[in-house]
Amino acid sequence: MSDSLITKRAIAEALKQVCREKPFDKISISNITSVWGLNRQTFYYHFQDKYELLSWIYYHENFAKIAEDITLRNWDQKIYELLLNMKKEKAFYMNTIKEQEHTFESYLFEMAKALFTEAIVSLDEKKKLTKEERDFDAEFFAYGICGIIVDWAEKGMKMEPRLVAERLKSLARAAERIAYLRGQAEL
Repeated sequence: MSDSLITKRAIAEALKQVCREKPFDKISISNITSVWGLNRQTFYYHFQDKYELLSWIYYHENFAKIAEDITLRNWDQKIYELLLNMKKEKAFYMNTIKEQEHTFESYLFEMAKALFTEAIVSLDEKKKLTKEERDFDAEFFAYGICGIIVDWAEKGMKMEPRLVAERLKSLARAAERIAYLRGQAEL
């Protein structure tokens, strides 16, 4: 592991620690760097600002790992892993999603949309749906998943991650059946 990656991870951990005590919008770069005794120049060498750091954490600690080998068969397990990670760092995610939900949500949305697009294309065997219809349907389901996960986090992550993932999978199966029937219907 490179020194740069080690430093980035240390800075990320520092932000998580500070987020346990302060709202994200009240956190300064000095608050972050003081955790490990780093200077501000070290922070700015690696990140432009705390928002870039936050985006880096979301991507590298969640979405890069999930997207690595996600498939239509294992996406619910990957969502479960995401939810477990979020619950493990509950204070951090509850604090930062409220402040910067669009950063988190945009990563989640793009991943979910790609999966649903793939599913819809595979279910539309007769190629009856236009690209616009497929995109619309995929975005509908992606927004649904994003909304449920963000809402779950904002409400305190009370439901167990396994149950959230199972319910999302159940809804997706129902959606698959609808998409299949829609693709099979004679117009």
